[in-house]
Formats: sequence, structure tokens, C-alpha cells
Amino acid sequence: MEFITVPIYFSQAIARMLADADLPLVTEYQLYHRVRPLLATGQYSGERILRLPAYWSQPQHRAMIRTLEKRRVLAPDEDFKAGVWRVVQAAIAPTAEEAICLVDPFAYISHLSAMQRYGVTDRSPEALHVTTPARTLWTHMRDVQMAEDYEDEPAQSLLPQLSRIGIREQVRRRRVIIHESKHPAEPAPIAGSVSRIATIGRVFVDMLDQPLLCGGIRHVLDCYDRHAAQWLDEIVAAVDTTDSPIVKVRAGYILDEMLGLLHPDINGWTRCAQRGGSRKLDSQAPYGQVFSEKWMIALNA
Repeated sequence: MEFITVPIYFSQAIARMLADADLPLVTEYQLYHRVRPLLATGQYSGERILRLPAYWSQPQHRAMIRTLEKRRVLAPDEDFKAGVWRVVQAAIAPTAEEAICLVDPFAYISHLSAMQRYGVTDRSPEALHVTTPARTLWTHMRDVQMAEDYEDEPAQSLLPQLSRIGIREQVRRRRVIIHESKHPAEPAPIAGSVSRIATIGRVFVDMLDQPLLCGGIRHVLDCYDRHAAQWLDEIVAAVDTTDSPIVKVRAGYILDEMLGLLHPDINGWTRCAQRGGSRKLDSQAPYGQVFSEKWMIALNA
């Protein structure tokens, strides 16, 4: 039989759980999922919990958060508009990107910030670029996540909901630019961190899709010149999966004609070339007088 030590109160068990987890931030939704095992087992780390509630829903959950605030276990995080609390005794302080990725389960580092992370730019962006799904898609992804998380829970609508948290213009004293995308990446985790980042192939795709967010087209071309050979397989795979013809044409010209890189899948993108169309390498500049006959694109950068 397991040895049970001196009983503790529910709020004490939650405080110890948060301290042991080294969790720097929590939302209502995250806190509830941390609390569920305590409710199910009636103990934490071998200690029986006194006065364990028989029923738990949003009102009880919010009352517990107020109790934890009064006891200085949690404090509202002012870098977010509402619904986020700092764990006061947490051993680590999250960076801006870690805080955002903790609060928004679908957000990830993108554009020039991701380029810096991968070492494909020598620029150090003052602002942190983060992408999250567009609102309608975010809501759909939330519903899927909640259905999975609450699969065995009755009365799911009465439990804490996964909410889209408002992020202020500065997080951890760093300016943040949030981009919403109807076609977000499937981000990769960053080792040793709670942050997520666009895959390297997707980063090169975003350079061609939104060059202004990646340092401008001339910087993008320089980054391709310096690093595309190293990441060729990843770039080609990511370009193949995009549904943007202009990205395929721009990537085809750059990899094929500009850099002379060889890959069996590149020529397949010529089907996206459109004679007489309005495609330009730099969408912000005039057409100029030079064109690629193969890729049918104005070489105006």
C-alpha cells in the first residue's frame, strides 16, 4: 500500500504542482488540465488532498484562480490583455516567443525572426515576428483540440474553454508583430524550449510569398544565394506543397536559372508559368525590360 503523508488542501496541492512543473505561465485552460489529475486521484505526490470538490466547472475554477492570486501563487501577466497568469515562484522567466507560444497553442516564430533563428540572415530584427492562424481557422483548430482534450469529460461546455488570448504590442519588453494566416505552417518544436517555429522549407517559401516581411526581395535573393543549396531538398518539398503558383514560379526561376541548382522536381513547376500574365519577381517594383522565357516572370529585382 502506498504511504500517504500529511494531508494538504487543494490550493496547496495546486501551488506545489505548479512549482514542481517549472511552468512560468498558465491560462485558465492550461491550469484546468494540470488540475485534472488531482481531481481524479485525490492526491498529489503521495499527499491526500483535503476538501476535494465533488464538482468542478468554470465558476469553481475561476474562484480557485482568485484564491491562488490572493496567496501570491499566481499574478496576472500584463503582457497579455486577459486570461494569463504568471506563476510567481517559477524558476524560469520565459522569453517573448516562449510566452506567446505558451499562451497561443497554434502560434509560431516566422518570417525574419525565423530566418534569424535558422541563421539564414545576418539581420537582427528589432520586432519578433509570430504567425497564428486566421480567426476562423483558429476557431476550428481550437474546436478540434478541445474535442480531443475533453474526449472523456461530461458537460464540456461548463469546463474552461480554450480561448484566443489578446497579445499586446510588447511582450517581455520586445515589440511583437502578429501575422494571421489562412494557410499557417505546421511548425516544428525548438529543442530545449516551449517555442515553435516554421520549418526551414516553409521559411524559404514565406520569403517568396511575403518578401517585405523577410527583409525585402533583394535581401531574400541574397539569402537564397547564400543558403538555398544547403537546404535545397527542404525548399523543394515546401514549394511543392504550396498552392501558390507565383511562389512556384519565383522559386523555379531562382533555384533553376539564377542559382543553377539541380533537383528533379523543379521543372514540374513550369506548369505554373503563365504567358502574358502579370507575374513579377518583385511585386512592389515596375516590370522592367528583362523576362525569363522559361518561367514567364519579369526579372525586376
